[in-house]
This record gives sequence, C-alpha cells and structure tokens, in this order.
Amino acid sequence: MLQLSITLPIKVQNGGLFISRGIGRHPARRLQSWEIIFVEKGCLKIQEEECVFCVEAGESLLLWPHRRLIGVEEF
Repeated sequence: MLQLSITLPIKVQNGGLFISRGIGRHPARRLQSWEIIFVEKGCLKIQEEECVFCVEAGESLLLWPHRRLIGVEEF
C-alpha cells in the first residue's frame, strides 16, 4: 500500500490500478503532469530522459512532467 502525507495543495488528474499480466512495456510518452508509480510486485524498469530506474516491489517513483518516459524492459 502507498501512503502519502502531503501538506501542500495537490490536484489529482488521473488515478488507477494497473495490473500486468506479465506481458508488456511502459509506453513511450511525454506527460504534462507529475506521475507517481508504486510497484506492488515484481520490478518496473523505466527511463525518464537519460535516467534509468528499476522500481522494485514496495518502492515508488515520482516522475517529472514534460520529460520523455519509456519502458526499458518487458514487465
């Protein structure tokens, strides 16, 4: 479970739960908003601009808006 404690004003545009069947890759895109990714099981390997991240189970990653995102490996 992801728990956040935030005191600043925050606006949520989208939210949801993605469950992988073990076949796929995070799409290449450039979002106009922040994105928080929380991995419940397994590992997500994703690249933001030139930085590659391996997000393991129980970890989260905050991605910046206006930066190029692309999946590095199949999940």
